[in-house]
Amino acid sequence: MILTDLNPGETGTINDIKGDTHLQNRLVELGLLSGIEVRMVKQAPFKGPVEIKFRDSYLSIRWQDARQIDLIK
Repeated sequence: MILTDLNPGETGTINDIKGDTHLQNRLVELGLLSGIEVRMVKQAPFKGPVEIKFRDSYLSIRWQDARQIDLIK
């Protein structure tokens, strides 16, 4: 399952971050690590940004980047 498969209000645990090294490093710097639980807050229509909550932070990321985050539900 990937992050964009979650509906608003659903949670999942990060299993892996795919994509290029730059994206992986950036998401890790923001605190998205394997084992962290994330909750989908909302998704903009037409493949717009997604807003997630993890720990005590909210983060909006591009839809394409969210598709690189592999989850365990």
